[in-house]
Amino acid sequence: MIPVTSENYYSREADLAYFSASQIKAFKKCEACAMATLNGEYERPMSQALLQGQFVDECLTGDYAEWVMKHPEVAKRDGNLKAEFMQCQEMVSRARRDDLFMEYMKGDHQAIFCGKLFGVPFKAKLDVITSERIVDLKTVRDFSTVYLPGQGRVDFATAWDWPLQMAIYQRLVENMIGKRLPCYLAVITKETPPDIRIVQVDQERMDAELAWLEQVLPRYEAVKSGAIDPERCEGCAWCRQTRVLMGPELLSDMELGGSINE
Repeated sequence: MIPVTSENYYSREADLAYFSASQIKAFKKCEACAMATLNGEYERPMSQALLQGQFVDECLTGDYAEWVMKHPEVAKRDGNLKAEFMQCQEMVSRARRDDLFMEYMKGDHQAIFCGKLFGVPFKAKLDVITSERIVDLKTVRDFSTVYLPGQGRVDFATAWDWPLQMAIYQRLVENMIGKRLPCYLAVITKETPPDIRIVQVDQERMDAELAWLEQVLPRYEAVKSGAIDPERCEGCAWCRQTRVLMGPELLSDMELGGSINE
């Protein structure tokens, strides 16, 4: 197994050798898209929301100067930040004004942990870890519930599978240091003015997420190795891009989704 460093953590070689929380979430959404990404056939577009999240993350837990050098698109031609990233600076300033929030930002930043979960290699890069806790920095539009098809309205953390992510982090760390650390989300909203929360993820919820992972991991591993074909979700960008029509469909048989404005 290849050693994982900050330089190769996001490399295709490391992604093929290890699962990660983000990879598991990708497989959960669409196995076909996850495999296309791993095989270099598809590259997830860098959305504005993702770029804003990275901006805030680098300001508080990473190397902001180095990140900005790699992402000149955050600035205008005159060198000043674009308006949406000026808002990110407001988010960072709001966090820095709160003593408790910044207390949870203290610790080792971007620490890499590798190990096996249920016999399968995993890697993780943690925003913040101390001897007492694991903290992941997150940005959201607001703290409202989010509608998910088939589930109804759920809390923002559930909508983005963050309890699953933290469960993976916790078990990897526990396997390495022999101690189970509580997990927290340090969350900043994109509102004007921004809001902030420190949210502890319930242990029972993380235990349930790990139980789910144990059930699905053999299939995901078989798909990743090429032993079985990935399933398509038929709703993501990759599935839309690669859909092959086999004939007309009955309107009454169609599974309709999306927005009337699409």
